[in-house]
Amino acid sequence: MLNKLLCLPYDAWMRAFLPHQQNDADVDDNAFQGLFDGVPLGETEPKMYDPFVKAVNGAGILADFVLAKTSVKPALDDKDGLKVDGGMYPKDCPAVTDERTDWASVEVFIECKPNHNYDPYDDNTKTGFPYSSDRRDALGQITAYASRVFEYQQLTHHFGVVLLGNWARLGRWDRSGVVFSSVFDYKQEPAKLARFFYRVAHASDEARGHDPTATRVVEGSEDYKILQGWAAKAQAYAEDPSLAQKDYVGKQFVDSLNKARAWWRLRVADDKHGVKDFLVGKPTFAAPGVVGRGTRGYIALSISDPGTPFVYLKDCWRVVHDRSELEGDILSNLNAKGVQNIPTALYHGDVADQRTASQDFCTCAKSGCAAEVVVETGVQPTHGGNDIQNTDDNHGESVEGVSAENDTEPKEEAGAGNQPTPKEICRLKTHRHYRLVVKEVGLPLKEFPCGRILVWCIRDAIIAHQDAHNKAKMMHRDISVGNILIIPSTDNDGKTTYQGLLADWELSKRLDDYKKDARHPDRTGTWQFMSVNIQDNPETQVEIADELESFLHVMIYCAIRYLPHTCQNVGDFMHHFFDDGVCVEEAEYTCGALKRMVMDSGELKILSNRPIIFLRRPRNPFSAPITVADVHPINSLFEDLLKRFSARYALVKRNRGKPVSSIEAVLDELRMELDSDAEAREAQSQTSLAGLFTQLPQYIARGFIAASDALLSSSRYLAQMGTKDRSRRPAESPERLYKGIQTHSVFIGLLKSASEELSSKWPGPEDRMPDQLQHDYKPNKQKKTSEKRTAPEAETVGRVSSKRRRVEASRA
Repeated sequence: MLNKLLCLPYDAWMRAFLPHQQNDADVDDNAFQGLFDGVPLGETEPKMYDPFVKAVNGAGILADFVLAKTSVKPALDDKDGLKVDGGMYPKDCPAVTDERTDWASVEVFIECKPNHNYDPYDDNTKTGFPYSSDRRDALGQITAYASRVFEYQQLTHHFGVVLLGNWARLGRWDRSGVVFSSVFDYKQEPAKLARFFYRVAHASDEARGHDPTATRVVEGSEDYKILQGWAAKAQAYAEDPSLAQKDYVGKQFVDSLNKARAWWRLRVADDKHGVKDFLVGKPTFAAPGVVGRGTRGYIALSISDPGTPFVYLKDCWRVVHDRSELEGDILSNLNAKGVQNIPTALYHGDVADQRTASQDFCTCAKSGCAAEVVVETGVQPTHGGNDIQNTDDNHGESVEGVSAENDTEPKEEAGAGNQPTPKEICRLKTHRHYRLVVKEVGLPLKEFPCGRILVWCIRDAIIAHQDAHNKAKMMHRDISVGNILIIPSTDNDGKTTYQGLLADWELSKRLDDYKKDARHPDRTGTWQFMSVNIQDNPETQVEIADELESFLHVMIYCAIRYLPHTCQNVGDFMHHFFDDGVCVEEAEYTCGALKRMVMDSGELKILSNRPIIFLRRPRNPFSAPITVADVHPINSLFEDLLKRFSARYALVKRNRGKPVSSIEAVLDELRMELDSDAEAREAQSQTSLAGLFTQLPQYIARGFIAASDALLSSSRYLAQMGTKDRSRRPAESPERLYKGIQTHSVFIGLLKSASEELSSKWPGPEDRMPDQLQHDYKPNKQKKTSEKRTAPEAETVGRVSSKRRRVEASRA
């Protein structure tokens, strides 16, 4: 939540979010004196619950609501067991009598802490972000509560209360950030807390954050009967696996109708096609966290178009920017250009006039609140030889990476004397609620049936990227595991084929706009899958090599979790390779050590420098030594691809310090040197053999196989691959290797080794394993990334080279 916290004085906070109401005149502040005297101080948190709940409920201020303590029992379907101390619920909610957390019904969450040492907002820091571990833990805790509420409900914003011994803070969360009130002593000034509960309980649904375009499906309604009919088909899918395979979309929809979760009718207003209604259950994907786009994906039953019963509905909060395009318009353009392997846009539009409000209060920093003010000079960063070329997000699975908000600030005009004019900006961004409906309903990439299909579907996604780049002059800029889908198709003979789809084009950018936009210190994309180049240089615009590196990271991500291999600690590898980052200054992170080591060396290995070898099938680690027959063909792909990216970074280091123009001249010469299509044709026959010979000494040295067996197997492999004349192999210079990732064709050619024609070289379903990343895995040190588009320990981390002016917060 770094750079996403604001603070307003209590009175200003109330005026902004819960203003005076006509019936407030009936509330006498003096009547609340002593209201919270029974809440003990200096005791454990649980001893605060009952006295506080009884005090508020007994004050007669909650209208149709009531406070309930819910600290013991989690929500019925919450696999994480997350529970909050208490909350404000409708009187008839089962959570009240069960004393169970109900994320789908809570109107205000309440968290109790014994004293102010757990205050989630620090008035003494320039960003409000706390330094102490206890305070950071408290902020993380209430962020998790807010995130869960946003996942379960259809909200524009949400309120929370934190009790800190005898102190309290109010909070309002939306997709831009969180605005806290200043702390106040609710024992000495009980009317302040009582007034909050009175106003929120008497406010309209919209003022409490409920989206009027989303209607909850209640038992007995016509919508409920329709969904209940579909839910009844669950038994048929369970009894007939072939039916579930043929009708995988219907099966997914039925699975989403979890009765422990709310069902909804969602409305999409399209300028061309009018208003369309859809019924949905549990989202198939929900990005964790609060701040950011908050993408949720649903398999939706169309009420408006019975002829197209199932579609995919994406609900998100897009960043508002002058040059940003609506994703539906982007997709429609790509569809019209004939771009392959992408979704087909049906309907889309902004949801009413719903937009975030937190960013509107950044200006209060000028008058004394603790909003961060960043002073920027407007001077564009100077790129040296560190950059090969000066060009620039579910929906991940993940956990969101660095800010994917495409909100590049316009360039500032220089002031008198050609001196740059300082500019104050707020790091919070305006978001608008947006919905998109597409025709195709796919499976997540992580559900690939075998390694060959994983590689083939990634190949399809790269073809989509190539088409978009060549035909529509668009760059995707958010390649992630959640943005690649699988479309299975089963014919009458029962044979299933698979197509990969590249989705989530919201952050894509026209190549013509690359020169228009000033560099902005926010990386674009998903942290886990960003290239080393983009993680190290947030102001650099994404180029083809960066996107291809992201595709490679996606392949590694899926392989390490779901294919057999020799890595014994998957959680440790996942953390260090995908989530980790190196802090270079406050709010600035660069690439983690393991990803950098792998990309520099061109070898996939763990932090202790031991290589990872993928296997054709699971094996007991104490069984016989690994032989060549055990080695998975995906090793060869990784070896060939990694050496190309290693060459790229070797060239960067070699050319460091040279003028940009010199590097560009070298690259122009390289582009003309070789014909990429010819190289792509040769790549398929070379990659597996090259990987085998490169790894052969490692196998021998580590005692995996005997030298004679290795040589015999390698000669057989050579014959199988049909490489007759190795003298024709091109020189493996760094320049030539790097050239192969400046366009798509070589990469696509290498992945063709997973084609149907060469399927006999690949194992079948026997190489697919259950997820090897333990659900409850926690690294030895604090996780660096907690949201899909957050860099380490931050929602959005930008490279800010200018100074920030510190503004102190006031206390009410």
